[in-house]
Parts: sequence; structure tokens; C-alpha cells
Amino acid sequence: MRVAAPVGDHQAWAQETRFAGAVFRWIATHSEFESQLYGLPIWNLRIEVDDPAGNLLTAGLDTPALRQFVSERACQLFDLSPWGGAYVSVKVVRDEPLYGALRQLGYGKVEHRRIYACKVRDIVCGVSASAKSRIRFTSLAAVGPDRISAYREQVLDICREAFEEKGHSRHFLDPVLLERSPGIAYILAVMALNFEHATPDHFLVANDVSSDRVCGFSVVGSKPGLEGDVYAQLLSAVRAAYRGQGIYRGLSHLLSRTLPQDATLLNVTHVDNLAMQRAYRDSGRVHVADVVVLRRMYAR
Repeated sequence: MRVAAPVGDHQAWAQETRFAGAVFRWIATHSEFESQLYGLPIWNLRIEVDDPAGNLLTAGLDTPALRQFVSERACQLFDLSPWGGAYVSVKVVRDEPLYGALRQLGYGKVEHRRIYACKVRDIVCGVSASAKSRIRFTSLAAVGPDRISAYREQVLDICREAFEEKGHSRHFLDPVLLERSPGIAYILAVMALNFEHATPDHFLVANDVSSDRVCGFSVVGSKPGLEGDVYAQLLSAVRAAYRGQGIYRGLSHLLSRTLPQDATLLNVTHVDNLAMQRAYRDSGRVHVADVVVLRRMYAR
């Protein structure tokens, strides 16, 4: 799960190395938000590669030379890293060299994510006549100011119902984090940030008109750091009593009329969340990649 805008990631560390004409940038950012939530320094690591001549793609990403380079540089650079005693996490594609290098360095797998994408104009989202007659699909921008607070509380209630005991992110799967704080605490904290940072027109809700009860929601944010017009569906959930009634399809329909038609929409879920993947496929999203979240605890 992501928040609608970057928050608190002010400290950064970066190193550059070169291989076969390509520039590798090793970048780590300190997450002030997660560090405060869990009471330990948390860093998020990534690698960016500039390969203007296309040498890496031509030779392939699975060459012994590239794997050796990544492993050696990872060992060398991490000795220079600033984190000391900290929790460090990284998202990698399993078939790329960094995965093997990090595993050799003691990074453990805590999450396996599946990424879907589509153009907004390609979203398939027919809404049943029954849902149309009973449910109003709208955004917080269209809700009166005197009702927004009540809607927000109902959205948080849906989060508690959906995620109180289970979830698919590392915040529910990693024993190191769970020992310090339950996963639902992370969900509620991030939702508070989403209320602060997401624009009201990107906070979509499904409302049962007979009871004025919010029965589902979806919050959308732009995707920083990616070229082009890219959005991510940050979190969606439906009350248990309303599942199987087309609520998610209705929210997708509203989403397709809210975002620019040429924009790209990203969705991420855990590899074991089969119901969510089915919903993605049924609504036109296409599976584009899998990534693994690895983590390691560094002692002081």
C-alpha cells in the first residue's frame, strides 16, 4: 500500500557505479513515517540504471558477469551505507541480478507482489442495474463539507473490518514489524495521510442511498518518479455485507470517468490474493510484472 504523496522521506543516500557502459545508482531513502510508527530506523533501497547504449539488454540480465558485478558492488557499497542499526527493505524483480545478490547478503523475502496496469480508457467496468439503483458512486469532492468527516470515519471502519486480522503487505507478514505494531495500525496511519494528501476528487466512495452508509471506497494517487501520466489505486475495500454486489466495478467505472483517458493506472496486490487479481483481470487490467520485497535487519 502507498500514500498519496511522499511524506517524511527527507534523508537519502546514493552511490554510483558503472558496468558495461551503464550507470547504476544505488539509492536509499529514510522513511520518517515508518520509522516513527515502528520505533526503529527504516530505509527503502532501490537501484536505477541508465543504459543509453542498450548493452545490458543486448547481453541479457542473467549473465554471470553482471551477477558478479552486482554482488560485489552490493557488498562494497553497503559497508559505506549510513543506516547502522536499521530495517532496510527493497523491491526487486526476482529474475534480476539484484535479487540473488541481496539474498546472499542475508536479505529475507517478506512479500511477493503482482503488478497490473492498463490505460484508463481500457477499464472495463459495467455496473449492474441493481447497483445503480441502490448505490451512489461519488467522490469526497461531491460530498457536502458537513458530511466529509462522517464519510471518513466510515471509510476507516471499512479498513478495520477488512484488515483488522489479515492483510497481504509486509506490514502484516513480517514478524519484525508485527512485533512492534499490528498491521492495521499501519493501514490506519497511512489512511490518515491519504485523507491529508489525496485530492477529494480522487477519494471515491460507494454510498448505500437507503441508509446513507458508505459500503466501499477507493483512493487514487499520482505515481511520483515515473515518466508520463501514471496513477496508482492506493487502497480499495468493500464492506463484507456488500461484497459480490458490483461495488468494486462501480468504483472502477467512476475511476474511468475521473482520471485522464490516456493516463496509465497501476494496481498492486499480493500473489496469493486471487480474488483481487480476478477483479483486476475482469476490469481490463493486465498483469505486467511480479516483484519481491526483501528485508534485512542491520545491527549497530
